Amino acid sequence: MTDLSFVHPRTHQPLERSGDGYRCPATGETFPLQMGVPCFLPLALRHRAEEERGDFVNAVKTLLRRSPLLYRWLIYLISPVCYVGMTAPRFLRSLPVDALVLNVGSGVHRYTTTMVNLDMYPYSGVDVVADATALPFPDNTFDGALCECLLEHVTRPELVVREILRVLKPGGRVYITVPFVYAFHACPHDYYRWSIMGVRELCREGDIVDVASRSGPTSALVSQLVTWLAIVLSFGSERLYNVWSMILLVPIAPLKFFDHIFGRFPTALHGTEGFYVIMAKRGGAEEAEGIESTEE
Repeated sequence: MTDLSFVHPRTHQPLERSGDGYRCPATGETFPLQMGVPCFLPLALRHRAEEERGDFVNAVKTLLRRSPLLYRWLIYLISPVCYVGMTAPRFLRSLPVDALVLNVGSGVHRYTTTMVNLDMYPYSGVDVVADATALPFPDNTFDGALCECLLEHVTRPELVVREILRVLKPGGRVYITVPFVYAFHACPHDYYRWSIMGVRELCREGDIVDVASRSGPTSALVSQLVTWLAIVLSFGSERLYNVWSMILLVPIAPLKFFDHIFGRFPTALHGTEGFYVIMAKRGGAEEAEGIESTEE
């Protein structure tokens, strides 16, 4: 991991390395290493790791994430979502090759060698364990940031956006994805959905460079169809529902690739699965020019 300076996630006071962790000289508070990774989670949130593993579907996901390459291929093949808008790798190509990028809620996804992966769980490839609403980095640290498939799972998504803007350098850009028409998916919690106007409101504290559909209406249909069939075939059993919701993805998920056609229609935003937004930190928005928009 790139050498980084850490600050207290709430007060932003500098931390120093101390034994097997970090210490705040001003308060004496310490932050340990968890599986060799700096951990800045408050004690009140650490129980969420066990909750993540307790649910059947999330336990399966946690198991699969032990093999990041396999997990990424399964996401591509049998997840309900087909990305036809701006993708994270394409966004990253618009940044300098040596850009320091923060991946908030990274899971097992690492796209570049200069990327810092931050998650609430110490998955393989995670560099920092922390709460996305209280990032342990100084102001103006990163050239860019990613935040994929996270904001619907936190209770205060606007705080995550604000924290990302804080740690970005002026003119730095962040790529964010959020769902619109998508079935409930607790990991272990699921709170929000956004229309295109809702996305603009969520990102009002930055300069929006681009916002458009990330997938399309077929991805939304696949998500709802799998959920409906799982409900019908489970006869009210939560356990059967969880099993069917995974099995049914195998034959139905390939329909999502029709979004390579329908997801590009200008009217797709009325029923799309979700949106992406690229936002620049104010103070250097002129540096955000040059990203090709996929919005019609």
